[in-house]
Order: sequence, then C-alpha cells, then structure tokens
Amino acid sequence: MGMHFGLIAAKANLSEFRAAFSETWPALEVAASADGFSNADEIWSWKSANERFVSAREWTKQYPGSEVFNFCQDGSWAVLMDFRYVLAADEEALEKLSTRFGSVLSFIVETAGGCAYFQSYESGKMRRAIENLDGEMNSSGVSLPQEEGIDVGSYYMDETEQLMRAFGLSMPEDLPVVATAVAIATIDRTDYTQYAGTVSGEKPSGPEASSRRAKPWWKFW
Repeated sequence: MGMHFGLIAAKANLSEFRAAFSETWPALEVAASADGFSNADEIWSWKSANERFVSAREWTKQYPGSEVFNFCQDGSWAVLMDFRYVLAADEEALEKLSTRFGSVLSFIVETAGGCAYFQSYESGKMRRAIENLDGEMNSSGVSLPQEEGIDVGSYYMDETEQLMRAFGLSMPEDLPVVATAVAIATIDRTDYTQYAGTVSGEKPSGPEASSRRAKPWWKFW
C-alpha cells in the first residue's frame, strides 16, 4: 500500500493555527467550514461534498473551484492536512509560521512519484531538510535529536513514520484526530495564467503570487 499525504504541524493551539492560516495564505478565501464530526467518514464525506476540481482550461474568477483542508489538535501540535501538497511545500509561508509559533514541521510523502520530504523550522529559519526524490537523497542542516535511530540515507515511508512518532505526532492514517477536527473549503480567485510566461527560475512578484511559487515536478498540485 502506498502513502499519499502532506501536512504542516505547528507548536500551537488549534484556534491560533486556524487564524494564522488566513493570514499566511490570504489568497485562499474560506467559503465554508465545519467541525463537531462524529467519525472519520463524516470528515471525508464533507470533503467530497465541498471540494470541486476545476482544470486550468475551465478556470474563471466566477468558477474557480474549491479546495478542502483539514485541521486538528494532535497533542501539543496543531496540524494542517494539505492534500495537494502546495502549502506544505511553501517555504516562505513555513518560515512565516515558524516566526509566529516557533517550531513548525512539514511532511510530504507521495509514493506514486517515489518521493518523501521533511522540513523543520525554528523561529523563522529552516534548520533541517530531508528529501527523497525518486531515489535521489538530499539533506541539509544539522541532524535533529528526533532522528536518532532513523536511517536518513533511506528516508521514505517507514522513516517518515518513525520521525513523526519521535516528534509526538499521530500516524498519517490516524489523522485528522476526529475529536478536534475542523474542515474548511477554500476558493482561490487569483489568475495565475499571468505567470505562465515567467522565465524559468524567476519568481512571480507581488502579494497575489506569494502563495504560488515555482516547484519541482514532484510537488504536485
């Protein structure tokens, strides 16, 4: 069985993290939200009912589609589940969240592309990154105490779960924590077609572009 998930975890309470979401990604307009779920099936049913994919060809500001994110409190961590991995790969936003909350983690695993990715931020700075891009291993920063006993040179599904346990996070299949789960449906009306001709390596400028940056192929939309 494969693994397909992306999440951001911050040392914060859920209400603070939820408020920080809209401040960190202001282009994502919250169109609906829900909480008080009785079980996981209710969470996934709400996601299916409130999420609408719209292709780039069909996208308009009046018909932008919608994307659902799940939040929960997982012990001392507030967790955001990012099903398309875009926010979990947004380094600028993760730095901003870390400036606000101190400790912030990002995990992405997509076994369909053979990729696993971890980043740790502290007080606004990235302190550790580990990535497996289809078998090509890279890491930067100083090893963390939580990595003890983990084979970072073979970082993938098992190592991701070991690292999550070391930080005190629940396993991906147990997230979101139903008792604390909050779901939001968001709409992004920003027209990104204006950046289609951007020169490779040149970042779009302006506040509307800040939440969408050039990403490697494995950071799926």
